[in-house]
Amino acid sequence: MKRNQIKFILIFLLLFFSACGKEESKSPAPQVNAPDQVMENSTITFSDKGINSAVIWAKYIEVYEKLDLKKAKQVRIDFYDKDGVHTSVLVADSGRIQERKHKFEALGHVVVTTDEGIKLSTQSLRWDPDINKIVTDDFVTITKSQNVITGYGLEADQQLKHIIIKKQVKGKITDISEEGLKDSL
Repeated sequence: MKRNQIKFILIFLLLFFSACGKEESKSPAPQVNAPDQVMENSTITFSDKGINSAVIWAKYIEVYEKLDLKKAKQVRIDFYDKDGVHTSVLVADSGRIQERKHKFEALGHVVVTTDEGIKLSTQSLRWDPDINKIVTDDFVTITKSQNVITGYGLEADQQLKHIIIKKQVKGKITDISEEGLKDSL
C-alpha cells in the first residue's frame, strides 16, 4: 500500500470512530422561562417594621427571581392594618406577586371579605402601591347584608370603607335608615 492510502485510511477510521462516540442529545432544551423554584402549600408574609401587612397562602407557587415574580394558584390572603389588626381576606384562583415592587394581582373568581361583613366579587383585582388602593377595571359586585351595588371599575382601600365604582353603577339598598346607610357600604 502506498503511504498516501494508509494516511487516508487512518484519517477515515479516526473520523469514523470519533463520530460513532457522539450521540445526538435527545433531552429537551432548557426552557428560558422555567421557574427558579416551585413551592407547594406555601406562605409568604409581608411586613412593615415587624408588623404583618399581608399573609399570602397558595397551593402552588412558581418563583422567577430575575423577574421579581411569583405566580401562585389557589390563593388566600389575610390583610392587616398598620397596627397589625386583621381587616380582610382575599381568595382567588391565581395571583401574581412582585415583592420588590410591592405589587399583587389576583385573577379569577376574586372575592374579598372584610371583617365587618362587606364582600367584593370580581374577576381581577390588583394592589396599586402608588396610591395604596385596590383597583380593577372589571365588573364588580359589593354586598353587605341585603344591600348590593354593582358596576365596572373600582378603586378602594383594603378595608373597603372608601369605594369608588367608576361606571354603570347600579344598586339595591334595602335598609334606608340613616344609620343603615352609614353601616351598609
